[in-house]
Amino acid sequence: MKKIISLLLLFCAFDSFAQSTEIQADNNIYNTAGIDTKPEFPGGIEKLNALVNESYLKAGFASEKKGKVYAMFVIEKDGSLSDVKILRHMDTLKAKELVRILTTLPIKWNPGKQNGKTVRVLYSLPLVIGT
Repeated sequence: MKKIISLLLLFCAFDSFAQSTEIQADNNIYNTAGIDTKPEFPGGIEKLNALVNESYLKAGFASEKKGKVYAMFVIEKDGSLSDVKILRHMDTLKAKELVRILTTLPIKWNPGKQNGKTVRVLYSLPLVIGT
């Protein structure tokens, strides 16, 4: 009887030290240079520029001259954008409108992948505002 109880206690001790099989979600933000598949906008960056310019004009910002702004954002696993920042811009009000436009795009990005899994990616690009 003592042997059986000892064996049961021993098995319980091994079970408590066993590794957990629970998989944790990867919420790290990867750089575009270090991933297998880079994120892309359906239709390309030209289509993104066209959508941004169209929304920009609809918002009442007439563009008298062309300008280049630099945007940086995180492309989430579902293709949406978060943490949008306009790094170099002409006007603060226009920059805020660009953040709004980018976060509410009607088309989602194709997200990046690392080791076959969809990951969050930090992305930056220049946008040409004005036609």
